[in-house]
Amino acid sequence: MVKQYNYKDLAEFYELVETDNEHKKATNVFLEKIFKKYKVKSVADITCGTGAQAIYFSKKGYKVYASDFSKDMLDIARKIAKKQKVNLNFKQGDMRNYKFPKADCVISMYNAIGHLSEEDFIKTLKNINSQLKIGKLYIFDIFNTDFMKQNPVNSFIDAAKEYDNKFFVRFNEDKFNFKKEIINFKEKIYIQEGISQYKMIPHEWDMKVYTIDRLKQLLQQTGFEPIEIYGEPNKKFNKLKSPSIHIVARKIK
Repeated sequence: MVKQYNYKDLAEFYELVETDNEHKKATNVFLEKIFKKYKVKSVADITCGTGAQAIYFSKKGYKVYASDFSKDMLDIARKIAKKQKVNLNFKQGDMRNYKFPKADCVISMYNAIGHLSEEDFIKTLKNINSQLKIGKLYIFDIFNTDFMKQNPVNSFIDAAKEYDNKFFVRFNEDKFNFKKEIINFKEKIYIQEGISQYKMIPHEWDMKVYTIDRLKQLLQQTGFEPIEIYGEPNKKFNKLKSPSIHIVARKIK
């Protein structure tokens, strides 16, 4: 794996700071459109985090199997599911080797594969392939290297939110290693409740990003073919203009 995101310290605030409601809605609408098109009835969310997709699709009547590497994120997911009266069994597992129940489709959203080195992503693809039947789907997304090279961003504020008398501001300072195609993220999250003294949570992690051409090669190498490619959810992919790549891949061997 590459240098990891600090989910332990941030799990409590992840849903507020990390998951934008509009983006979450767009992602779920996108996935549901694909599920209906390919007659998906069961879904294995192998990077479920706090349950943004797993809980939504469980409520929609899909058979959902939810797992994640982070125990702290799963604890939050269970609390959210309980609050929404969703009966969902969350399991801890590493997507590189986790054995999920048979499903029509596997998903790993919100740049989850970026936490893996390319070698570990290949292991993950092979693991997923070994458990899917021919014709079944794997859907994932990741930042687009070609866009990042054209649009480098260094320092910015990307989140400023208020919830339940708590205020959250996140400041980013990023560096892109063009040779290794890895983004180094340095963040400071400021949290203040009411007018009390704020606290700041700093952390640093790396994310592997890909070009569409490299993703196609890796999918072909591990027995998949990309059958639909998007930029942002539900938007046509443009190699130089799309910040992200969303891929619907099908197992062919």
